[in-house]
Amino acid sequence: MANFLAIHISPGLLYSAAVIWPIVCISVVWARFARRTAQRAKIGPDDWLILPGLLLVIGLTVTLLAGTAQKALGYPTPKLAPGTELTAVNDLQTITRKAYYASVLLNIAALTFIKLSCIFFYRRIFAKGVNKTVLTLIWVLSALLLIWGIGHFFAVMFACGNNFHYFWTSVENQLKCPADLVKIQQSLAISDVLMDVIILIFPIPLIMRLRMSRSNKFAVVGIFFLGAISFIASVVRLVIILQGLKAQFAASADEDFVTTTAIYFLYHEACFALTAVCLPSLSGALKLKGVQNMVEGFNEAFSNLSRSSLRSRKSNKDLAATKNHERLESARPSDGDIDIELAHYPLPLPDSKKITVTNEIDQKFTSA
Repeated sequence: MANFLAIHISPGLLYSAAVIWPIVCISVVWARFARRTAQRAKIGPDDWLILPGLLLVIGLTVTLLAGTAQKALGYPTPKLAPGTELTAVNDLQTITRKAYYASVLLNIAALTFIKLSCIFFYRRIFAKGVNKTVLTLIWVLSALLLIWGIGHFFAVMFACGNNFHYFWTSVENQLKCPADLVKIQQSLAISDVLMDVIILIFPIPLIMRLRMSRSNKFAVVGIFFLGAISFIASVVRLVIILQGLKAQFAASADEDFVTTTAIYFLYHEACFALTAVCLPSLSGALKLKGVQNMVEGFNEAFSNLSRSSLRSRKSNKDLAATKNHERLESARPSDGDIDIELAHYPLPLPDSKKITVTNEIDQKFTSA
């Protein structure tokens, strides 16, 4: 098994994730609602549930950025005086622990809404053509998700009762918590993986019974299994927690780096889950007028940039030609200049041969 405790997530990786993921998540949610509007389809509970999930992911982003900006995430643990590891209170470690506490709570809430959105999406597509047993299972799964989310959210929040500061002050205070923090985190990580497995497997038998070609069935299954990326992130999170708890007091483990790695994968899990849940709703989204307008806008912007660059080069050449022309002291233009002028002048020059048009033709037609 890989030793994730040896991974040191740098501030650059944290900043990159915090910049890229919000753009991706906001884009897929916007495209989801744009497609519903374009299809004149009803915006259902699965769509509304993704909105709080998106807001909570943005909250995770803010937490990640705040911790990194204060050099609490992505940096080694500050050196403490020997013998004070359990009792010492350090400002940077306090920020790191606060970031982890907030990230865990935001992650639980975000995953609850995102997974509920996925379940209600199943209900939308399988509402017709399935028996009542399947619909009952969907409601049971929804209830289990609610219990999982609410139960773990408040279990973590009130693990130390009303003494919330125990979480981020010192290890000694954490040991005073009436609830077992180790068991709570293990329960959260293991049950999260199990819920992901159930959600991923649930629709497969129903999809295989649909009247579709075999290739289309596998394509639909493939879309659902994009959520497996989120599942992998949750498994990694589980391994990190188990390894971190095992080496909690080991001298070789850097607490802040371990915490940073855990937060990093918490963030990726929520973002991958949100993106995967929205993708099945975006089939053919590139054909939407709004998306096409956005793509055309980018193309027009790049075209304007290219044209402006060409105009700039041309103006520089014209300016150089003008300066060279001003240096020439000629009394009359050359033959070449006359040819150029004739080429651009719409009417004959005064000294050139003239063509006179009379009304003779009109007179002939009139006399006829």
